[in-house]
Amino acid sequence: MNNNKWIFVMSGVLAVVVLYFLINNETKSYTSHTFGSFHVEEKGHHIEPGKYMEMWVVGYNSEENEENRKQYKVYIKDANVFNLIEESRNYLMSFTNEESLDRYYVQQISPPNSENLTGEGR
Repeated sequence: MNNNKWIFVMSGVLAVVVLYFLINNETKSYTSHTFGSFHVEEKGHHIEPGKYMEMWVVGYNSEENEENRKQYKVYIKDANVFNLIEESRNYLMSFTNEESLDRYYVQQISPPNSENLTGEGR
């Protein structure tokens, strides 16, 4: 009888632990895009002195038909990478969302016939 109680208690504890992890497991979904010709229309930044700085580019996949084009606002974490990007140029760009479906962060960007630009800076 003691063995049956022990097995019943352990099964109950195991079930509670499994349910806890199933309920509290936040599955994050990421959307990733890679464009061979991402056209940068504009660059922008916002600075809160002593607090934070945001840098971004706005552009689209220039290989898409004009009626199907979707604009993306892509945030850049490294100021060195941001400073090398020029408006009205095309880049190979890979970016993904981290926080929500509308906030994308650059993973990799490469000017035509050049090296990849990545990094978080110091």
